[in-house]
Amino acid sequence: MKPALVITDLSLDTATRPIVAALSRQQMQHIVGGRSVLATVDGRSNAAIDDWQMNIAIFEGRVGGPYIV
Repeated sequence: MKPALVITDLSLDTATRPIVAALSRQQMQHIVGGRSVLATVDGRSNAAIDDWQMNIAIFEGRVGGPYIV
């Protein structure tokens, strides 16, 4: 089977990948998840949550439920 998508790690060495620009540590710390969505917590109260972080928690098995699309 031919792979449809290949993900490689970014190299920190700009000599190995001179065409690809890598983000600095400070720039990476400024990146946050997707959008804020309204969710019902335990069927009682509403909360604004980050959809990216919630989908990661579902993927890791820390939270049950369907993915937020």
